[in-house]
Amino acid sequence: MTTLGAADSATLAEAPHLPLGMGHGFGSEILGQAFRVAEGLLSKEGNLDSVSNAPLARQIRDYVYDCRNRARYVAAATNYLREKQPGLDTDYDVILVGAGVHAAMFVYTAKKRNPGLNALIVEKSADICSTFSRLGDSLVLNSPTFSKVGLNSNFAQGHFVQVSDFDELAERQYPTAKHLHELATMILFHADADILFGYGVDNVEKTGNRYSVSSDGRTVEARSVVLTNGMGEQRKNSFEQDKRSERVIEGDDFISACYSGDAFHQRIKNARIAVVGAGDTANCVMEHLLPLTYPNDKYPSFRNGPFLPSLVHWIGQSARDIQDFYFANKQRYGHSGGIIEFFWDGEAPFDLPEDAWKRTKALIHFVPHRLDSLTHREEFLELTAGSERLEADIVVDCTGRINELSTLLLQGEYEFIQGNIVLLGGQWDERQDQFVLSPRFLEGQRIASKIRDERIFLLGCACPVDELIDNEEALDGTLKHQKEQTSLTNSKFSLEHTLPRTVAFAERFEDVLR
Repeated sequence: MTTLGAADSATLAEAPHLPLGMGHGFGSEILGQAFRVAEGLLSKEGNLDSVSNAPLARQIRDYVYDCRNRARYVAAATNYLREKQPGLDTDYDVILVGAGVHAAMFVYTAKKRNPGLNALIVEKSADICSTFSRLGDSLVLNSPTFSKVGLNSNFAQGHFVQVSDFDELAERQYPTAKHLHELATMILFHADADILFGYGVDNVEKTGNRYSVSSDGRTVEARSVVLTNGMGEQRKNSFEQDKRSERVIEGDDFISACYSGDAFHQRIKNARIAVVGAGDTANCVMEHLLPLTYPNDKYPSFRNGPFLPSLVHWIGQSARDIQDFYFANKQRYGHSGGIIEFFWDGEAPFDLPEDAWKRTKALIHFVPHRLDSLTHREEFLELTAGSERLEADIVVDCTGRINELSTLLLQGEYEFIQGNIVLLGGQWDERQDQFVLSPRFLEGQRIASKIRDERIFLLGCACPVDELIDNEEALDGTLKHQKEQTSLTNSKFSLEHTLPRTVAFAERFEDVLR
């Protein structure tokens, strides 16, 4: 492993001469017809400087810095990508399943290397980066590193627009799902990507040296297939539930509903709520419910008349109580949590007196067991977990996601593709009181998985991620290691660990196919 020193790394933000995947390059990076569409949009808005020698890529970056301009640009990019209507009978080199951030980075990087690559993306929804699009500002990516350094200046390695180029993020700490949706849309637009929307994959079959990817009677073919559809859908039948009941809500939907207006807020006010699951989605749900982060006015539920539920059962959470949970997550929250606004009038929000802790412990009931059953009674929901019988008015299902196509393909034998990656992280320098960029160049890493003897590849969270990323790099993805920020974040499932691998795979894709 070779580490670039801080002095050398200062050039990363702008240097166009660095290898692909490093820094902002401002060359001829917009491909095909998208170049003319982007040029026309900036010209119409009066933002195209045809006199200066500034590359169009730099002008676009400056234009989309303003969130109002970016909204128009993303809307134009989306319309362009939807209206392209690629054909079903084209001879494709590769079909990608899922139009998210990984698909965007793969196509953009691969087409920079080989503009003639004939790639098709199939997307089951009507939206680019559909999960992030739906969650909007309701999902905040508050990694522990972001809380100190702000934003990684090269989140999408090798692309000339980064989330750190957005004006809102010059003032706030964390990007949201909306920002990643915007970024993915722009990257796909700049790659002049072909996307078939409303194409949910039913099956992948091999005929001769070609692969058929089917959806509801339609078929497209290519010489290779790449899964870039992430963690998949919310698990179904994770426990017995009546899906017709409005009292059972999936975690993502709960977070989105918190931004839908006062009617939903009134519904959860003073309610008994059971949160099932202990992953990131459950943590985000709890942040919106209580809240946990201080100050809590960033949550719309608390801007107009703060309130709390009457009781929260957190099923599957192994912490002994809320005090134990807070201190295990000290780096995430940085203090004793946002609910101090309800229970304490002290001046410094860093420590709660024991009386306040008692009140919080009475509000939140931790159940260290999996949910065994859920039964709909006339007036409430009855849950059993271990030896406990619980009652709730609303159940929030945060039991995780499953990528059904990936799971099916990985039932056979699979292997990993090796490559070199760059983690654009660093460390906090107490003497300089600033974050010092120190990229880590890792050689011989697993960058993708492959179905053995087939040209079917899996990227990002479509891979078996626990095997893809080792514990030393990800620091186990556990909370207790968050003070050791030697990589950009601490989670194996974070984009900061998976996206560099997608870039590395795309750079050598043609060689892999040979």
